[in-house]
Amino acid sequence: MVQLSRPELILKLIVEHYLTDGMPVSSKLLCEQSELGVSSATVRNTMMLLEQQGFIRSPHTSAGRVPTTSGIRLFIDKMLQLEPLSGRWLDAIQVNLPPQLPVSLLCQQAGQLLANLTGMVSIVSAPKGQGRVIRQVDLVRLATQRLLLVVIDEDGDILHRVLFNDDLIDNQTLSRVLCLLNAALCGQDWLDGISRLALIAKQESGAVQTLVQTAMAQLSLDEMQQHQPLIYGQHQLMQASDYHRDPELQQVIELLDNPSCLVKLLAPVTQDAQPKLILGRESGIEPLAKVSLICARYRAEPHGFIALLGPRRMNYGRFVPLVEAVAQQMFFNLNHLNQSP
Repeated sequence: MVQLSRPELILKLIVEHYLTDGMPVSSKLLCEQSELGVSSATVRNTMMLLEQQGFIRSPHTSAGRVPTTSGIRLFIDKMLQLEPLSGRWLDAIQVNLPPQLPVSLLCQQAGQLLANLTGMVSIVSAPKGQGRVIRQVDLVRLATQRLLLVVIDEDGDILHRVLFNDDLIDNQTLSRVLCLLNAALCGQDWLDGISRLALIAKQESGAVQTLVQTAMAQLSLDEMQQHQPLIYGQHQLMQASDYHRDPELQQVIELLDNPSCLVKLLAPVTQDAQPKLILGRESGIEPLAKVSLICARYRAEPHGFIALLGPRRMNYGRFVPLVEAVAQQMFFNLNHLNQSP
């Protein structure tokens, strides 16, 4: 480990105490619980120096100090010791993210797993990039007025949607619609297929036109959903005690409801394979001032990332390796999927 100067060591102790309980740290506490080997006056003077340098601050009139974003950043960059993943977490990753999962399901499982293990919010970039190709289409009769639309893309992801019709769907109509869907969609880019269906629908009438338009609507909805980031664990943030006391944290939930700016923030910083940390106001997004983000890339092309959002005083030593391990497992699975015959 790098030899620390006395100010750095005292800052390290302040940050570690703060990350554990969120309480201001006093010079007396540091002298009692550490082996600094210096007087309380020396500790106080060093704390004054750290405060002048902008690494710690006084939250109110008490004698204690808490680290600033700059202080936590210095701690992470120079003093943070990453912990090995526990056997329980390693097992959870292996069980929940097995090979051969289609891309969309892999992203869903990974996001849910990260939120469950940490009790925080996970964000996974949109499962699909532009240009996904449809491999197979089928229509299965469920009842006289209901059909099951099944669409499989090149990654093996399967779309199941029930199509309803007010009138009875006879076999001739079913066969006709299935032929039209296959002609328009199979081997086509998803968006191109939707455009081809729109042209076909204009040339048809009656039940055939209605069913083609219904199928087109479902495909359009799925295309939109596949290009939205996945977010899990918002309810855990809302249940946290800090959330009810702090209106600024409530703004985070509003941001998660419209996460486009989050995607713009995280996409550029995850261009390489190294996990990244964004602390509070480093994001440049005011609603994120009191939270931190740990993010890592799981796919280079099309670009994909996974991130963990939580309070600034999260356990970075445990959570950075976890986010990295989940991203690495996703990367391995996607490479394995692409190499499968």
